[in-house]
Amino acid sequence: MQPTLKIRSIAKRTIHAAVEARYHAMHKKHAQQVLHNIELDQGKLPPSLKAQCDHYAQQRLGHRKYAPWLYVYAAMQGTFKDGWLPCNYYGHAIVRDIDQGYGTISDLKPLTNRLLLSNQLPDLLYVNNGYLIEPNNYHIVSNARATQLLFDENSQVIFKPNASIQGKGVRLYSQAQWAQARPVSNGVVQKIIQQHDFFDALFPHPGATLRITTGLDATGQASVRAAYLRLGRSQHNSATHVQSNSAVRIAVDLHSGALANTGYLANWRSCERHPDSHAGFQGQVIPVFAQACRTVEQLHNRYPFVLTIGWDVSINQQAQVEIMEWNTAHNDIKFSEASQGPCFKDILDLSLQRP
Repeated sequence: MQPTLKIRSIAKRTIHAAVEARYHAMHKKHAQQVLHNIELDQGKLPPSLKAQCDHYAQQRLGHRKYAPWLYVYAAMQGTFKDGWLPCNYYGHAIVRDIDQGYGTISDLKPLTNRLLLSNQLPDLLYVNNGYLIEPNNYHIVSNARATQLLFDENSQVIFKPNASIQGKGVRLYSQAQWAQARPVSNGVVQKIIQQHDFFDALFPHPGATLRITTGLDATGQASVRAAYLRLGRSQHNSATHVQSNSAVRIAVDLHSGALANTGYLANWRSCERHPDSHAGFQGQVIPVFAQACRTVEQLHNRYPFVLTIGWDVSINQQAQVEIMEWNTAHNDIKFSEASQGPCFKDILDLSLQRP
């Protein structure tokens, strides 16, 4: 190898190692913060469980760097379970190494209907490179026609830019605001969904989101693996969408659609009632949950290029399922693993079988 090429190779490996170390250090810090808050509710993680997590991380996953999220899962459930998928292992071994570039496609919101071919999307218009594109036939339309599509039946619409993680960059538009300064970023304009009364009874503000995660089995068929409900908080209410950094999350039973008795705040402290509305979770069953599960399974089968997809689902006032977003790279799995897992044991096994 020529000296210059050798130097470049060494530099590349050094940079890669630094990025890897930073990634796992970030996860370790986050997991330690979460574990601390869970322990405030449930007591210290027993040394025996921690030892099981350490052994599992080293022997099954290949390194102790995967143990911190296992501590969180064990603390939440009070036991150890084989098949758990640590969040940092998932991000690298599944999303990066198996899904590869196919996992970033959901960041490009104007492609959504081209790929999913669904009439259950609230998409009204796509914005891309300054062009306004209607979502059915993907025809470029004039601003006048776009205004009709957006505001003939809506007083306000919501714009979501590409790769808008945790609700960042999301903005409301009235017709007057659109006329004054329409979006310059690429993204999607959606109608504001009028949610089912069930969600208003839990927290009387728009934007309740049902996160359903699907996964492909060994035959390539999608099935629902986990689900939880996200509700907003009064001090962080945006009137349009729930922000992940302030949401209350409640696991959903996959067979019945019933909410778990216990929910969790953004800091992972537990609660049995919504902290602002004081509505309890016990005995609450999400309407048409089975239909929502069938819908996202069918949609995942139309895009069988990634092993898991996180679907943000809303149930409207007519008890119809609407798909607000899909997430093929940022579909966080740690809350589902902690509250309902292991949810992805077969996918973990698949990753471990790869050379």
